[in-house]
Amino acid sequence: MHRRLLRPLVLVLAPALFLIGCGEADAPPSTATAETPPNPNVITLSKTELEEVGVETVKVTEHPVTTTLELPARVRPAADQEAFVTSLVDGRVERLRVSPGTRVAQGEVVADVAAPDLSRMVADLRQARSDLDRQRRLDERGVAVEKNVRAAERNWQAARQRLRSVGVRPARIEQVATGAQDMRTLPLEAPLDGIVLNRMGVLGAPVQQGDTLYRIVDLQPIRVVARVFEQSLDKVRTGQPATITTPMAPRSYQGTIGRIIPQVGDESRAASARIVLDNTDGTLRPGMYASVQVQRTGAPQAALPADVLLTDASGAYVLVRDGPRRFRRVHVDADAENDGDVAVPSLDVGTKVVTQGAYQIVSALNQSR
Repeated sequence: MHRRLLRPLVLVLAPALFLIGCGEADAPPSTATAETPPNPNVITLSKTELEEVGVETVKVTEHPVTTTLELPARVRPAADQEAFVTSLVDGRVERLRVSPGTRVAQGEVVADVAAPDLSRMVADLRQARSDLDRQRRLDERGVAVEKNVRAAERNWQAARQRLRSVGVRPARIEQVATGAQDMRTLPLEAPLDGIVLNRMGVLGAPVQQGDTLYRIVDLQPIRVVARVFEQSLDKVRTGQPATITTPMAPRSYQGTIGRIIPQVGDESRAASARIVLDNTDGTLRPGMYASVQVQRTGAPQAALPADVLLTDASGAYVLVRDGPRRFRRVHVDADAENDGDVAVPSLDVGTKVVTQGAYQIVSALNQSR
């Protein structure tokens, strides 16, 4: 090391060695004190500020709270109010008599299907009826053979059953058998009174046994199916009054929970609640989205009017008055969108909560951060 650098180094080390030798007992006492950071949720107003704000409060009271649960729902026809018009034979669509939106009556012919086997079935039916009539006339004259009568009756019943199995009504079969009515095509009838919602058949198109040509629905009454998520299952019960609204219907509907299907879906994690509504005016249509509101009154607990709740990024909160000029922000587990009262179990009964002047105090709190 250069000689000229040694001397300054010694001068620097000397004070440090001196301090180490002195130890903690010889060190001068520290005058620094740890300062407690201010609580960002607490504020104390001056007397002048308090007068300007004009604070008013309400006390937390204990009483039963009625909560409203809102459930998503869809409008759907009941199982016995929906039917499909299905071809029970192989053939070709000869005629489509109705279109979507048409109101039809049960038994009304809505389509005709040309079926290769139909002419044979009609011929067999008429032959069986002719044989039966002949055997009955012989029986009336007392010259019939018993086994021939029984065979004719069996053939008649079998021929009738073949036409019944493809959807022909007994009254029509009787008319066809006697020749009072012809049946070159197979008539497909509406299974119930209702409105045609869908037409799946095409004129002239081939059809196979089991192909659906129409979907018909009876819209009066109508059913609303609500989803009840598993965390809310204990809040919904059979017989509970419900209010139903839809985005398109001009009014709300009052109904009752008629049935709850307890099975929880693997993906939706919800069960279903069903409500049957009068739909005389036809405003509720299958497939509509709906909202079902049900109310439940619980046991007495600490509660506040919902309109005193404030909200921020962390959720709902209130301003508690801790002293004449001291206020504190307290977050609560409650829904500020509710109507009426809300439960606030985290607050003690008798706690004073700011109603008038809350926004001014919040603004001062936020500026003090």
